[in-house]
Amino acid sequence: MMDCPDCEPRLIDYLSHELPEEERVDVARHLAGCSRCALEYCRLQADLEGIVEAHAESPRPEVFTVLREEVAREFRPRPWSRAWRLLARPVPMYGALLVSLVPAALWLVTTRPAPADAPGHEPSAAHAHPDAPAILTDYDATELPPAHRDVL
Repeated sequence: MMDCPDCEPRLIDYLSHELPEEERVDVARHLAGCSRCALEYCRLQADLEGIVEAHAESPRPEVFTVLREEVAREFRPRPWSRAWRLLARPVPMYGALLVSLVPAALWLVTTRPAPADAPGHEPSAAHAHPDAPAILTDYDATELPPAHRDVL
């Protein structure tokens, strides 16, 4: 059995795993039974961890600020690229706008009247026979047709 004066000089080697197997077992048994040496071992372990942490210091906050600014400047999209991405984004509003513009454009193209004094202009059938009977009969505009009533 190891005593305290024999154990204390071996604690640093025990902590760094540099003892031979037989001595390592003796130190471990002594630490299990001696609270004073166990406390000394814990202090030594904490001191060594503090030294390791002190040497592994982190950069100053200014380094992170400069680095963040450089990364943002390098990867910032160009204005024309941002505009293209905004327009190329799949937004349902764009589709609805295009769908509503196609019938409106077709209606404008098909219903555009010809100028009255253009050469080669022939009067339409409605203007040719003003006393002709009306094409629509039995039309009541005071009530909506059945297709426009609420279904649900």
